Amino acid sequence: MAMSVCRSSGVARGAVSRRAVRVEAAAWSKVGSTAGLKSAGGKQVVEVSGQKVLLVDLAGEVVAVSNKCSHLGLPLVGKTGLFQAEIKDKCVVCPAHGTYFDLKTGAVKGEWCPKLPNLPVVGKGPGQKPLPTFQVRVSDAGEIEVYA
Repeated sequence: MAMSVCRSSGVARGAVSRRAVRVEAAAWSKVGSTAGLKSAGGKQVVEVSGQKVLLVDLAGEVVAVSNKCSHLGLPLVGKTGLFQAEIKDKCVVCPAHGTYFDLKTGAVKGEWCPKLPNLPVVGKGPGQKPLPTFQVRVSDAGEIEVYA
């Protein structure tokens, strides 16, 4: 029985690709406690599944968003005073660009990158993108877990 070859990919029809695909399963990870978050001033960066996540105490509710601004990947809360995001109007404000991100949905609120000039042709760089958010649960004992 002859097997035909697909010209565009060079893979025989009916053949199975042997390329390995790495799939990481999402899971709940314990990242801290409400007492620790409170003692950190209501915002704290933790690592979950290899990514930096910003925990915020939002009027008694713990929320989690990516700690990387969706514009250029700069930290919202970093090790220097330059990268210390403010929490205003239920949003986290990127210290580098001034963009407001809703802490519950990650949506951009208001102007995209108001601290940057609107340059001819390129505008303000990469297009407007929401900030990734994460599910959070808090145990009765105050332990915080993030799903990622």
